[in-house]
Amino acid sequence: MREIEIEFKNLLTEEEYKKLYAAFNLANKEQIINKNFYYDDANESFKKANSALRIRYTNNKTEMTLKIKGATQNIEINVPLDESSPKEPTVLPTLPNEIMSELERLNLKIKTPMLIQKIETQRYEVKTQDGLLVLDKTTFLKDIVDYELEFEATSFEKGKIAFENLLTEFDITNKPAKPKIARATEYNTKFI
Repeated sequence: MREIEIEFKNLLTEEEYKKLYAAFNLANKEQIINKNFYYDDANESFKKANSALRIRYTNNKTEMTLKIKGATQNIEINVPLDESSPKEPTVLPTLPNEIMSELERLNLKIKTPMLIQKIETQRYEVKTQDGLLVLDKTTFLKDIVDYELEFEATSFEKGKIAFENLLTEFDITNKPAKPKIARATEYNTKFI
């Protein structure tokens, strides 16, 4: 399924995370566990094309996603995976037709994608009148933990205003967050 994603992201300190956690009463909300496995080929073809390929295991579903970064919105191609799919594969010899079609449209020639990163996120989601507030605590390789606020909206302009209002209301320092896979790569090289 092809989706357009408009999201705003900000890194948080642990204290800012705890403040939002308490303010939105998240102790009484369902925690979503995302286990993300990211893939690229030996030429870093996805990275060079400002895209990412991942398999995500959550509480109740498994899907493969091709994410393509845009200036104000991302495109996601999400393909549900069933029980017959290999669990946590280190190599992807074949990709679903929907993803292959998108790669062809982008003129991307991908050789066999290999596992490059494994990330686990504890996530809480809260629907607001302006969009979806997402609070993440993510553990990367080498037990590095970071905290992030995401805000998803249907309009870039309205979402930006709502997101900035959130930061102001909770006195959160503006620290735009890179995608998790980019942060994972940085953490990996920083702490070798």
